[in-house]
Amino acid sequence: MSGEREPPRRGTKAFLAASGVAQICALARYTVLARILGPEQLGLAAILILTAQFFDSVTDSGSDRFLVQDRDGNDRALLGLTHLVSIGRGIAIALGLIILSGPIASLSGAPQLAPDIVVLAIAPLLMGLVHWDYRRQQRESDFRGEGRIVLAAEVVSLIVTTGAALAVRDFTAILYGLIARSLVTVLMSHLVARQRYAARYASEYASRLTRFAWPLMINGLLIFIGGQGDRIFISNQLGVAALGHYSAVILLIYYPSAMLMRFMTTMFLPRISDRRDVAAWKRAYAALGGQTMLAGLAMQFGFVLVAPLAVPLLYGEQFAVAWLDIALIATLQSARFVRMWPVTAAIGLGRSHIVMIGNAVRMIAFPAAFAGLMLIDGIEGIVAGFVLAELLAFVLGLAMANRALEHPFFLGGTRLFYYVAGSALLIAFVLFQQTGTWSAAAMCGALLVIWAFGVMRAEWNMVQDILALVDRATGHRLVPAWLLHSARE
Repeated sequence: MSGEREPPRRGTKAFLAASGVAQICALARYTVLARILGPEQLGLAAILILTAQFFDSVTDSGSDRFLVQDRDGNDRALLGLTHLVSIGRGIAIALGLIILSGPIASLSGAPQLAPDIVVLAIAPLLMGLVHWDYRRQQRESDFRGEGRIVLAAEVVSLIVTTGAALAVRDFTAILYGLIARSLVTVLMSHLVARQRYAARYASEYASRLTRFAWPLMINGLLIFIGGQGDRIFISNQLGVAALGHYSAVILLIYYPSAMLMRFMTTMFLPRISDRRDVAAWKRAYAALGGQTMLAGLAMQFGFVLVAPLAVPLLYGEQFAVAWLDIALIATLQSARFVRMWPVTAAIGLGRSHIVMIGNAVRMIAFPAAFAGLMLIDGIEGIVAGFVLAELLAFVLGLAMANRALEHPFFLGGTRLFYYVAGSALLIAFVLFQQTGTWSAAAMCGALLVIWAFGVMRAEWNMVQDILALVDRATGHRLVPAWLLHSARE
């Protein structure tokens, strides 16, 4: 066992708090838009957001993560190359939005959006000027910089979006918020940087970055289609108003999920990338798998319980949806979340092609969604198709990561079984409750209790670790000491 110790983590609590506040702000932003604008205008705003996310995904070279993953990430020349790539990316996105604004608006079924898509180009142009030194700082497990950036950008974006919505009373309010967020992100990134800003070509790193980046750039389109394809499909098949309803509901779980995913990826990626201490690496990999699965299940079950009350309370009765829709949406977002396990492992190993192949498998969602639409109809059929694709991508990604690590092919299969079984029982329980099949619902409920006992028994050490992490992250004793007596540090 190596005598090297992991560097102390700095800013973990601040980053966790900032991530939480950021997602609350993002949710509040959508709530404000939904309350003030209604489903159709919210659907138009969602199209603008999807457009921005599309260009962001297809141009993502992963150069900022390369600073964390690569052995020479502290070299100023590599940081300068990252800045040069970032500037080029911002210009490319802006030009793409301007040139393709008309076709994008027409394809979305809302040709009136063309001039607004041109205005949207300001946001990525600004983001090209971000100082990426805060990402380099994470090599030493220092997360304070990103925490400050995220907090400031999201709070300002919420304030600006709210003010714009009250002033203009239409979907263009989101443009003001997105541009404000980009501007604040750039300003804050320069304030927290410890190295001078420079953008320059570095031939000694260009080829290595290219090898790392090209699968991720190809992967970007696949990520977008796989991650946002459900909303595109719903808009195309069911209309803008249906997109507004669906977006409002899924974003209630998407934002907490994104916060937790961002936090866990940021925490685990440096540990998974560093394989010098084999014992510490094995602990980190085991924790990544266990914590991801448990967090995904907790998120899924919690959303099914809370969302039926939260949706009409936050957005109004016009956004209310069936309980089965909520259960399927929760399962979809949870399935996307647990894919973080093999994806983080693959990126930490520098095997970005594994991520690309996994996202290619997610394209099965579209024929599956068409089949679901014909067999089940409505949002339920579409979401069921996307859930199937996410699970297939997870299985393949885990198998490929295990192979790359020279682990047993089906390592983690027990956790996968627990996840799939719990999700299936939950959906069946909700379905039988909704249709009034009480005996079947009672049976599913009993099986869920047995299942929960089995999960807790199998993962008790991991549960203790998560509870201990909550205490450390918050700095307060929130969990009784007797629950943590055997928690691993």
